[in-house]
Amino acid sequence: MKRRTKNPALFGIILDCSETILPNVNILRISTSAAAVAALISNAAFAEAVYHPPGPNLTYGDVAHGQRLQSVSSNPAAAAADLARGDERRTRGVSVSAVAGVEYGNIDNIFDFIDRVSNGYEPSDPGSGGGGPGQDPDDKPGNGIDLGEIWDNLDPDVQNALEAVAQEVVVQSALLSVIRNEGYARAWLGADIPFQFGNEFLGGAWTFGLGYSGNSKAFGVVDQIEFDRDSARIALEEWFNTLVANRPEIIELSSNVLLNYDAATNGVSVRIKNDSSIVSKSTRLSEVNFGYSDFVWGNEHGSLFLGLEAHVYAMGLSRLSVRFGDITDSNELFDQIRTADFRNDTRLGLDIGALWVAENYQLGVQVTNSNEPKFQFPDVNLGPYTSQRVIDFLQQDQTYKMDRQLKLEGSIFTTDRRWSAHLGVAVDPATDALGDDYQWLTASVGYTNEGWWVPSVRLGLRENLAGTRRRYAALGATFFKIVNFDIASSFDTVRIDGQDLPQGLMASIGFQISW
Repeated sequence: MKRRTKNPALFGIILDCSETILPNVNILRISTSAAAVAALISNAAFAEAVYHPPGPNLTYGDVAHGQRLQSVSSNPAAAAADLARGDERRTRGVSVSAVAGVEYGNIDNIFDFIDRVSNGYEPSDPGSGGGGPGQDPDDKPGNGIDLGEIWDNLDPDVQNALEAVAQEVVVQSALLSVIRNEGYARAWLGADIPFQFGNEFLGGAWTFGLGYSGNSKAFGVVDQIEFDRDSARIALEEWFNTLVANRPEIIELSSNVLLNYDAATNGVSVRIKNDSSIVSKSTRLSEVNFGYSDFVWGNEHGSLFLGLEAHVYAMGLSRLSVRFGDITDSNELFDQIRTADFRNDTRLGLDIGALWVAENYQLGVQVTNSNEPKFQFPDVNLGPYTSQRVIDFLQQDQTYKMDRQLKLEGSIFTTDRRWSAHLGVAVDPATDALGDDYQWLTASVGYTNEGWWVPSVRLGLRENLAGTRRRYAALGATFFKIVNFDIASSFDTVRIDGQDLPQGLMASIGFQISW
């Protein structure tokens, strides 16, 4: 399937100039230090288990690893394969797992950083319905970005003035590029409760599961900053050639770059007038699933198992969109998404899986969300917007489709199945409800024994081949035969309050009971 990018240039910017602007500008004047973000966790912020799996699957990956109850949470054919291996009584049971995590970028004090950048943007027109929860555009600095005394009234230098304005536009471009790459934060909690039954009906293995999951994130949709040097030069020359007493206080240099002049201080400031915005989104997903799998064919080399799993999704979605010009407290804006109105949709989904199981290896394939169910976010107020590009994005962003995804897996086992190694990969990326792409590649090893204290340990690596391309190392163990604990930490680190911390961290704890 073709990869789709739903989120255009997150916190990115396109600078449309008629000439190259200051090729030697020193972008190092942009000051960014170590990352620190506040996690957006609340009862409205959870993660979709398809992307952040609970229990031992956090370490093993989305593979049929054979750890009984948790294995059936992956490939729909896994339950029948587990049942066929032996002791039917021990393949019946229930497992309860909870997962939590956070992943963030590399900007220190992200909320303050965004507030400073937004100070240079023009508020929405009065009466347009601009602004958002906890925002007061009247508190914004009146003149935008201060450029200081960039020219002398008695000896004007149009070129120097023009270069000073152009440099500030480039700096704003670079600032937003930094936010695009590093200015994001998402947090999640989730729960998964799979049940596995024996062959009481139709001879195969039946599964039943409950889940609750969701996510919250804030990101940017950026309008273009158009700066035409020729038009700006003409506007400045006309201003300089006007009598001092008649000079206007506001100079329109380009369609969305304004200059403010303060005659009392001889100071100049820049304001950017466009529809760059922050969008905050949150999801709540309640799920009930039913699965059936069975043996379909075999020979002396192995056995083939097929499985189907039907999902009933009840999803609540919410979103807010606020123009940069109306932002005065981004922290408050992020907090408000937790109490925003949610639109609820209920849809059906279908997963299909197959496993070929031999004595010492198995191969599998599964297709998730084969029917690609769709959900709708609430409308956002488009009144303050004039950019057709931003309007089109906000309208298209209203629909979320659970992408169909093909996944492949392979495992090898020792004869006694104590040692195992697993490899899983999603063939193509899938986009989640918040616009992030996921395409997990996982590799893991595990050891299982009949002991009581620590009957199972596992190590794993996982990498997102799309989206953030974040890599994680994972470690997990089972204690007392019933308690599972797994943790995954990203390889990338940032400095927060003088300490090096991982940019992503996930943990899962739960228990399993067999009968």
